[in-house]
Amino acid sequence: MNNKKDLASAMNTICHRSSRTSLIQLFTHPLMQVAMPALMPHAPSAQPRKLPAALVERLLVQESEHGQPVQPRTSFNAPLPAATRAATLAYPSHPSHIERAGIEALPDGCGVYLLRGADDRPLYVGRSLNLRSRVLAHLHNREEAYLIGQTHRIEHRRTAGELGAALLEHSLLRDLQPSHNKKPRTKRGLFTLHLDLDGRPQVAQVSESELGRAENLFGIFSSERAARDALHQLVEHHALCSIETGLEQAASLGMACFARQIRRCRGACTGEESGEQHQQRLMQALEDLRIQPWPYAGAMGIIEQGDGWQQVHVIDHWRYLGSLDRDHRQLTPRPAASLKGFDLGSYKLVIQPYLLGQLELRALPGLPLMNS
Repeated sequence: MNNKKDLASAMNTICHRSSRTSLIQLFTHPLMQVAMPALMPHAPSAQPRKLPAALVERLLVQESEHGQPVQPRTSFNAPLPAATRAATLAYPSHPSHIERAGIEALPDGCGVYLLRGADDRPLYVGRSLNLRSRVLAHLHNREEAYLIGQTHRIEHRRTAGELGAALLEHSLLRDLQPSHNKKPRTKRGLFTLHLDLDGRPQVAQVSESELGRAENLFGIFSSERAARDALHQLVEHHALCSIETGLEQAASLGMACFARQIRRCRGACTGEESGEQHQQRLMQALEDLRIQPWPYAGAMGIIEQGDGWQQVHVIDHWRYLGSLDRDHRQLTPRPAASLKGFDLGSYKLVIQPYLLGQLELRALPGLPLMNS
């Protein structure tokens, strides 16, 4: 009798444990299949990378095979839920504090919009593939009630395409400094890598104007430390010698660098790799970071077409000066006399499609009112 009771008790215990285990597995097993990098303290964070030269070459090969330029993917204006809903919304009732004409004039096309407050003070600048939808999304978004409450007038500027909108937005943000846009971090200086007389990469502080003129500059960094860290990563990734690149001092001639001691350097420090071979590999590694000096004698026009019309975006030394179209024979907006030379923001927007050969460029001799 006792044996039967013991057997029944044991079976109940086993069933209870089995049931508990299955419930735990039911709730935890799916979680174990999901990667959660935010919860992993040692997981590397994804950082945007500069377009490598190998990718440029591959895209150019694809272009030649298909006979058509490789078009860049949309780089801005990911559709927000509010913007999607706003396409079917009407202007909110009782808009006594905002001029209605500015809302009614908004097109369903690409461009830049500007929210202005009291005394026409610029409050916010944005860009969109569909100006009407994006602005209506602002007006119907309760989280932006404070911004909309300050808005007295809304104006817009159409562009032929995405590049023109991005360049115009950057120009307006730089010149108007609207109060509700995210403020750019103040630059205490720009840093780059350049080659000294011995061909070794050195960290140097430069001005924006120097970036557009000087040869053999590699990378743009916000601090000296960021530039030096980038050089360390470059040396490590390409198995370069830290002594030959100036990152490590040799105690004696022919002494192996630390990377060579752990077989991560090909031996330029010990003579196992020639200096010419090491220098060639160094230049190949730096090529992806090379700053392109302005290659033209004067201003150039970037032709952009869309929605049945054409704009010419005027660029000089990688600075956006404005656009010309059938309605504007003068630059819109007109450049200030002080806005000359290299501009980092414009450079970042233009350089990738330029290197990929995706820009239609035109020389602009006798550009109207450029010097007036």
